[in-house]
This record gives sequence, structure tokens and C-alpha cells, in this order.
Amino acid sequence: MNFTKMNAEKQVFIGFVLAIVIAALIRLIEMTGGIPSLFEHLLYFPLVFAGLLLGPRIGALAGLMCGFLLSPLSFSDSMISPDEIAGGWILRLLAYTAIATISGIVAAVVQDLVAAEKSAKFQYQGTELPNINALLEQLKSIGQESDGSANELVDIFNFRLQNLEKIQQQIGTEKANELVKQMAMQLKKLLGDQLHVGQTSKNELVGVSADADANTKQLQQKVESFLSQPIVVDGVSYQMDSAAGVMRVSKDKLKDDHEKVFDEAQSHAFNAFQKNQQFSFLEQNDAIDQIEEVTFSRQFSEAMKNNDIQLYYQPRLNTNTGYFSVLEISAKWVHPKRGDMNLDEFKPMIEEASLTQQFTSWVIQRTFKDLRTWQKQKIIVRVSIDITINDVVDPIVLNVLAHELQETKFPARNVYIEVSERALMSMNDKSKRYLERLRSVGCNVIAAHFGEGRSTIQSLFVLPVDAVKLSEELVQKATSHSDKKRELASMVKMARSRGLTTIATGVNDRAKLLLLKQIGCEELQGSILSKSLKKSDIPWARIR
Repeated sequence: MNFTKMNAEKQVFIGFVLAIVIAALIRLIEMTGGIPSLFEHLLYFPLVFAGLLLGPRIGALAGLMCGFLLSPLSFSDSMISPDEIAGGWILRLLAYTAIATISGIVAAVVQDLVAAEKSAKFQYQGTELPNINALLEQLKSIGQESDGSANELVDIFNFRLQNLEKIQQQIGTEKANELVKQMAMQLKKLLGDQLHVGQTSKNELVGVSADADANTKQLQQKVESFLSQPIVVDGVSYQMDSAAGVMRVSKDKLKDDHEKVFDEAQSHAFNAFQKNQQFSFLEQNDAIDQIEEVTFSRQFSEAMKNNDIQLYYQPRLNTNTGYFSVLEISAKWVHPKRGDMNLDEFKPMIEEASLTQQFTSWVIQRTFKDLRTWQKQKIIVRVSIDITINDVVDPIVLNVLAHELQETKFPARNVYIEVSERALMSMNDKSKRYLERLRSVGCNVIAAHFGEGRSTIQSLFVLPVDAVKLSEELVQKATSHSDKKRELASMVKMARSRGLTTIATGVNDRAKLLLLKQIGCEELQGSILSKSLKKSDIPWARIR
């Protein structure tokens, strides 16, 4: 409880009660013969409460006053023992003051921690803008204010920053976050103070306004004009390739199911982006006719639950033994309308819907389910799992992996964790600590997609990695340019000298296969060696 946020009546009441308790205890000490007394120790309880409820300053004042009231300055000498007169009362005064002050400080620290945790729950990491949880709470609050009138309308804006990732590679994560925050501020200025702007994914801003603009044409002109203007950060202009979707609903509909409305708005915006529309507006009545299909989030969750998404395993060749040594995990989705979709095809959709954490955790759990089956069949296998399909090392995903290792007792040395180069360079301290802990129990960490970012091979030597996986782009360039071939050979040699295993992907023709064997790449993966296979088609006889 924070006393400073109470109303005046509660403040007076709590202070009055504590004052009565303290006065009664002091009177009791006086009636039972003075100091020392068993009852003097009971004063610690109201002083602790004073510190916890009223804060360290008022607690310290209460302790100081109690100390003086039980000192020779207030009690007669006949009621205080000689030892107390000599200086014991000073120690008691200090003890009373200290215990109340410490209680107040502890309460303040706990309040700050709770506030920080609450803030983290409702803020998007990096930009500190309101996240999806905060926006849902805002929608819920708006819905509860509804009086049932159909005239009370709410606009839900969805802004897709389509080239943000490219800009981030050029200017860095910190500057990109500033760019997003600046855009959010300008949107609020453009569309009014009633607009609540938040961030639901790294390239998506969502706004909620309870003050819907009646003139939709004017609203469209405002938004399109804004999207065409560059965003200025520190004097540098950045032209954003952005698109916007707006859905208008009644407050009454939010009252019934605000989460469903939010999903519908996301679905509408996503469909507009798929059609390359810069601006799309959906009226409330249109929503009844047009948004009856299942939202992507629900559709994808059901697909995972119903096994419409299946794991596939692509063997990786060990060039030293000539056998396949590792199975890399991928996934395919049998979509009801689009047919078979590879991970690269539906990856943008799950990123858009902020489902990467859920999907990656599901992949890990399903992989270990298969591993349990193979363990029972006495099959020894190594698996490689990409945990950063959105270039973020998520501690929750790492925790899921650790839990599965513990539950299945599967040898950690047979698990390869693929982390993208970009994710390795930008992971926070908590993620790094979790990754290092998994590595310490035997897991192998692979710096994946190396060559897609701006890192050098030397920069990997200070990171917790055991292998480097070369990007398809590096391999492709090396087959057609002699200087790129020398650079790649030098990378492989340098990595091996530091004890890092080198892996190449995208080996889809004989020229690449011969080149990579020639320069000493230890593990190869690609369609010329083996495509991704269902678990029933894995060639166990060729795996060592």
C-alpha cells in the first residue's frame, strides 16, 4: 500500500490508529513500573507498520518520538534504571528510528519493483511504447465506458513499417527504436491527444482513438499525407515505406469482446497489406460482412493443435565421414487455401501476428516429442533447432528448451541451437546468460545466417558459439567470384583455427559442393544432398 496515493481520510485514519496504539503502549510501560519493560519491545510492531504504510520519513519521525517519550527527558528518574539513564535510552531511540526507517525503505523498494514489473508488462521492449497488453486494456476500458449508443465509435489504426528492418541494419537498433518512437509521437500529434499509440511487433504500430473522425475522406488524406513524409531523427530524414489500415467499430462492440475486435482489426490490416494497399478503411457495417473468417492468430493456433503444421528434417552431411550427422528442423503448413507452405512462406505472417515465441516453443516441444520416440527405439540422433526466426533471442524460448532437456534426459551435446548473426549481436544480458547456461551443460550454439549482417568472423570469437553457419549468399558469391572464394576460404580457415565448426547451407548444385569440400567446410546442407523429409522418410542407415 502506498500511503501517498491514499485519500486524506485514509491517511488520517491510519495515523490516528497508530498514534493510539503507541500512546497506549507507552502508558502501559509507565503503569507497570517504567524502563526496562517487556512492553517496550511491543512498540516495534506499530513502528514497523508506520514505516510500511506511511513511508520512511514518517516512520523515522514516529521512531524518534517514541525514543524521546521513553527517555529521561520524559520519564522521571525513579521510573528508569541507572543503566538506561547512562545511555541505554539513546540506543533504544536509535533502534526505534532505524527499524521504522528500514521498514519504510523496504516498502518503497518493493513498490518500485512492482511498478517496474507492471511497466515492463505493458511496454514494448526497446521503445518503451505501450505494447499489445496495454492496448487491449485501453480497448477494454473504452468498451466499459459505453452507454450502448451506436453513435459512439472507435477507430483502431494499424501502421505497418515495411522497410524498418532494412533501416535498422543501416543505423542500428537504438536509432531504429528512436525512429519508431518519433513516428508514434507524430501520429499522436496528427490524429489528436485521444489517440493511444502502441507497438505490437518490431515493425508495427497500433493506435486506438475513442474520438472517431466523422469525415473518413479527410482522415484518409491526413494519414496518406503523413505516410508520404519522411521521419526526422537527430537531423537525419528517413523515408518510411509504410501502410495503414483503419477499422471503425462501436464502443458497444468493444464491451462485448474487445480481444476479438482487436484480432479483427489486425486481420483487416494484414489483408490490406497483402494487397499492397497503402491505406484501407473498414466501416463498422462492413466488418459484419467482410470479417467473418477466422483470424490468422486463431487459424495458426488451430493449425498447430490439429497437426496441419508438421515438422520436417533436413540431414546435414559431415564431409569428414561422408555420413549425415545432424538433422535440421524445419516446418511445413498444409494451408486450407494456399496448399503446402514452407516456413519461409508463412514466417512473415507469424511475425506480423506476434506468434514467433509461440511457434518456436511449439517446434521445440514437438521436436522433443519425436526425440522421445527415437530414444525408445535406441536411435542416436543430433538435432539442430533455429530459435531466432525473428532475429530475437527470447529467454522464454530458451527456458522451454531447457525444460524439455530436463524432462526427456536427452543428451544436451546432441542439441544444436541455431541463433542468427543479428540476434547474437543484439541479445540482452538475460538472453546471453540463458544461452551460456545451456551451452555449459553441453548444447552447441551455431551462429546462423553468417554473412547476412555486417559482422566479421573475428567478432564471433568473443561470443558463446561453437559453430558458424555460412549464409547462402556467401556461398553463391564464392562460386562466381574468385576474390569472394578466397575470402570464404579465409573465413573457414580462421574459424577452424579457433575451434569453430563451419557449416554451409544452400548447397544445391555440384559446383558449390566441390568448392565447399575443397576449402574445408565441415558440414554441408542443401537440396543436392537431401531435401527436407518427413520423419518417416529419414534415411537412418546413412546417419552417424
